[in-house]
Amino acid sequence: MSKRQVSRIWVIRELCKKKYKSVRPTAVQIKAVIDEHGLNRYTTDGKKRSKEVITEAMQKAFASLR
Repeated sequence: MSKRQVSRIWVIRELCKKKYKSVRPTAVQIKAVIDEHGLNRYTTDGKKRSKEVITEAMQKAFASLR
């Protein structure tokens, strides 16, 4: 299997497809998936999350796709 670059947006779209079975998810569906898997870029108080924390959340979300 070849290595490919996986973006945060791609993971979110694939999770939406898996959960809602829709090709074009709504903003509400996208927000629900982001909150469920912790894929947000900023904390609730407006601080930017570190790259390591986002990467770890992406790894868990990507693993749930399989």
